[in-house]
This record gives sequence, C-alpha cells and structure tokens, in this order.
Amino acid sequence: MASSLKYTVHQYGAHELQRLGVWDLDVADKTHTKYWIVFIHGGAWRDPRVAHDTFAPVITRFLESSSTAGGSTGSIPVAAFASLDYRLSPHPEFPQDPATTPPDRFRGAKHPDHLDDVRAALAFLQNRFGFGSRYVLVGHSAGACLAYQLLAGLSSIEDVEVEFPAAVFGVEGIYDMTGFNARFGGGYAGFLEGAFGPQDRWDEAAPMKCPGSYGDWYPGGLAVLGHSVDDDMVDMPETDGMAERLKKDGVEVLLVKDLTGPHDDAWQDGRGVARIVLRVLDILRERARE
Repeated sequence: MASSLKYTVHQYGAHELQRLGVWDLDVADKTHTKYWIVFIHGGAWRDPRVAHDTFAPVITRFLESSSTAGGSTGSIPVAAFASLDYRLSPHPEFPQDPATTPPDRFRGAKHPDHLDDVRAALAFLQNRFGFGSRYVLVGHSAGACLAYQLLAGLSSIEDVEVEFPAAVFGVEGIYDMTGFNARFGGGYAGFLEGAFGPQDRWDEAAPMKCPGSYGDWYPGGLAVLGHSVDDDMVDMPETDGMAERLKKDGVEVLLVKDLTGPHDDAWQDGRGVARIVLRVLDILRERARE
C-alpha cells in the first residue's frame, strides 16, 4: 500500500547516497496538526543493500491499520513519511576501488560523516516542507544510534540548523559500541572499526556514554526505545542501558519490549514499528490537548 502514495526522491547533497524519499499523505497539511514520520535505516553503517526504500513495509502497515479501523488515509495523523539515506562505510563483501570509483559513489564514510548526512537531510526536509519539530524520528539499529547521536550534538556541522523532533524512537539500537562488542566476544569489531575507527574512539561517539546530559539537549522531549525479545543480532542490554542513561538525565522514556521477530523484522515486516509509532502519536496528541 505504500505504492499507492505519491513518492518522490530528493538529493540533499552531491553524493549518490545523500538522498531521501518522501511518501505524501498530506504534505500540504493546512491544519498543522499532523506529524511527519522520518526514518533512518540501519545496516551497520555500511550495507549498500539496506537503503531508504526499506521503510516501505512500515508505511504499508500504517495504511493497513487505518483501513482495519474503518478509516481512510486522511484519518491518520501523519502528513508524510520520509526515509533518509546517508554515506556508508566500506563493506568487505562489496569492495570498491578508490582509484576508479567516482567520489560521488565511493562508500568511504567514517563517523561523523553518517551523522552529518542525517543532520543535513533533516535540515533539507524542514527547509523545504516547513514542519519544524512536528515529526517523529525513527531509527533502526545503526539508525537508532544516529538518532540519539543527533540529540547529543555529535555532528560536526552544528551550524546547520535542525529542530529536534517531538519524539525519538530507537528500534533495536546500538548505543554503547564498546560494551556491545565485548558481550559478543569481539565479533562486531570489524564493522564498528569501519564506522568509528580504533576502539579507543568508540565511547566518545556512543550515545550511552557521551559526555553531557540529554536533559539539556532534549528538554521536554519523548524518548522511545523498542526491542524484540527475538532479536538475533543486538541484545537487550543495549536498550536497557540507553533507557537508564536517558532516565538518569531526566528525559521521559517509553520503553517497549514486546516487539517480536528477528532483528530485521522491524523493517521487513513493520507491524511492530507501526504499532508503536501510532502509540507515540497518541501520546503526542494527548500532550497537545493538555
């Protein structure tokens, strides 16, 4: 059903991966009461097979939820869906020759390149469509890390103005690279080093361990963390630890642990993510009535 919506692709930079997709429900929302849902995909910061269009199944679940409830797409409190691509780190299974690959196609990103792209993409969307903070930022796996890194101000392009979202939803995220890798016996060092460099640099980029306070960066915001009991790639301590950090910093946290299915079911199936985001929208609308 995502295919029934008007879909456009926009470039926010010169690299082929500096692009984003927009699915239009009511982009011209005259009431200014509807929210955008903005997605950051995962893929270990490097997988070229995971791109912005992998959000389509979640969009379909949103539309199905309205149909099941006897409503129309216009009854969903969403103006549009957007999904962001960003420059990727090298992947050993998909090598590129830097001598022959054009710069605008070469996947050689290193932190904070991925995050800088997320910030630039959000600025592009906000400047073009004017929705300000009326959006829910959803990130899966590495995308969840990027969402919370954004709040922590870990981008190198802070002069690019971005309004933070009404709610941030991290799904099965990676928030403490050192602890995560250690619990898996060092098995994830390869892609983490590819994205963040030597291990002694990981903590300064980790949303769970970075200095400062989310209470200062994100006052009054809603932080949502979700995890599947069946996740086969990222373990529950990542989500639990991030929840503890946010609560310690005085941020309101909604912790959801009733997702099911393996790691990539979050976007391949989409039911759980759609259900939780609809719940978040209910919370935001209730806040607005208070």
